[in-house]
Amino acid sequence: MSGRIGGRGDLLDRWRDIEEEEEREGENAGSHASGSNQRRLHQLKEQWFVDAFNFLICLPKETHIWCDSWDLMGPLLETFYNYFKDERQDSLRLLWKRISEEMKICIRCISQHHQALEMYRMEYELSSIGPLLNVLQSLDEERVAQHLREINERMAKKDYFPAHDNAEVVSVMYEVLMHPVLLNDKSLFFEFEAFIEAIDNVHELALDRNQQFPGVYALFFFKRRVRFVAHRLAESMGKLRRAVDLEPLQKLLKKFIGSLETEVMPSISENLRPRLELDRSAAWIGIKSLIGFLEPPALEEGILESYPIFLDVVLNQVSSDSPVFSHAVTCLKLLFEMLGCKLWLRSALSPSIMRSTLVGQCFHSRNEKIHKDIFELFQPLLQACIYILFIHYFFSLSSTDVCVGKEGIFFIFLQQVPVSSNFSVLTRQKARQIAFLIIRRGYNMNPPSPPFECSHMWGPSLVSSLKDLFYPSLRQPALDLIQTILVSDAAALISSSLSFHTRPRAEEEKFGAWGAFSSQNLVVSQEYRGWMCIPMLWTDVLVEIDPTVLPLSFSKAVFWARSRLLFVEPDISGETYLPIQSWFVICRRNVLCIWMEGSYGL
Repeated sequence: MSGRIGGRGDLLDRWRDIEEEEEREGENAGSHASGSNQRRLHQLKEQWFVDAFNFLICLPKETHIWCDSWDLMGPLLETFYNYFKDERQDSLRLLWKRISEEMKICIRCISQHHQALEMYRMEYELSSIGPLLNVLQSLDEERVAQHLREINERMAKKDYFPAHDNAEVVSVMYEVLMHPVLLNDKSLFFEFEAFIEAIDNVHELALDRNQQFPGVYALFFFKRRVRFVAHRLAESMGKLRRAVDLEPLQKLLKKFIGSLETEVMPSISENLRPRLELDRSAAWIGIKSLIGFLEPPALEEGILESYPIFLDVVLNQVSSDSPVFSHAVTCLKLLFEMLGCKLWLRSALSPSIMRSTLVGQCFHSRNEKIHKDIFELFQPLLQACIYILFIHYFFSLSSTDVCVGKEGIFFIFLQQVPVSSNFSVLTRQKARQIAFLIIRRGYNMNPPSPPFECSHMWGPSLVSSLKDLFYPSLRQPALDLIQTILVSDAAALISSSLSFHTRPRAEEEKFGAWGAFSSQNLVVSQEYRGWMCIPMLWTDVLVEIDPTVLPLSFSKAVFWARSRLLFVEPDISGETYLPIQSWFVICRRNVLCIWMEGSYGL
């Protein structure tokens, strides 16, 4: 038989003939001659497999089989279906041993090998090719795990020499990082973890920036030392932009997301090797880090669309006293910030349900950190409800709720939280801060949507916070809010009185706070109809509060608003206007500073 082998060209010609005959046989599957033709074709293929094997095994040692004869080795993989049933050491095991040794040091061999596997997946039905792919997967996992084990043993014994062993290190790193599905093997996962730690102690790992290595993002699910390396490598490659960039990770992601809710039980697999079992904490840390390296389209289509249950799982952990609570909160915050209102289009959950869940968890727990983490979710949640339709949905409550309409959220933060024994003094101040940020967001939106009608709910708290000097960092949102209100009300009043849109002068827009005031003026002046000012708030702030406890930025806002109101009724009598002259006298130092800045012209 060996005399029939011929050269490489002869074997390729014979294989092409076999493929053509297989196609014809498929077209004539119903004919009477089909049975005999199939037997003859089967014999031709068997003979070709024998001849191809003999040809490849006899290639010179310096010639790599996958590099030199990938077009012969590819079809020959079909014979590996019986690999574990063939005990003869001079057949497939001998061939596999050789190509395994070659793949230890050759990236091209690795690439050709995995391209051949991908060809089988693409061109054949999984039902027919599945058993073969399972065998080859087991062989690959065993091969790579053994190679990693050998390198780790050398590293432990100080027998690693970079100049000599560099090719092996590069090859095994390339294969795992390009084909992260290998990490589903339990032994390989832990060997690679030890390998990355050891190698990074010798070399500071870096990757070719011209090529994507999807396995880098799988390293987020390893232990802390490896995650540190993963972040460094991922930052050098950048974020994954499209869902297709996540495809190499999808088999692992399916397992990781499945382990977010409960501990993973040992799985039953057709694969002959033990599968990876990741604990919940590692899965949450990994998914949190991964989301941070995804662009919104990749997150939306690659995670939420592929795993619709993901958002429910995250919310379940946020609403429970789970050990992974903080990781789940971070994930939810990232979802709000990255997807905005698209989040609701991908989920059956409404903003109202989301809000109620978060508030319920606050009152269920006495843990101050849980309160702080959940309160900080309300700003990105509101941002995710940016369109007016969603804003109203966010504020609305069902008839069974304690509160009605927009007052609900402020009732919770400004009325219930301050009197509840569940919350510390600092947490109560934090609740105020979040409420003020939400209100200010309503004023700053384009078009604006301030909660005028429930100012009786938040106005007194705002004045109280402005007087409070004990928490300067928590007082700042109150200062920002009152400045925004003064500027917005003044802009609305002059626009309403003069019935045309005021336009800020170009020179005003270029400078610090004046530019922010002018931008707010432009937005409000276009939407002044239906605007409601809150006179009592002006009085309480400008008359009842000592001006010396208010910062320069507040004086700027007052000065800006006053300059606008002069244009509305310049001849107003002293009996009908707010006694603000005395305020300017007390704050003359601030007014002088404003004047000397030279950044504003009337």
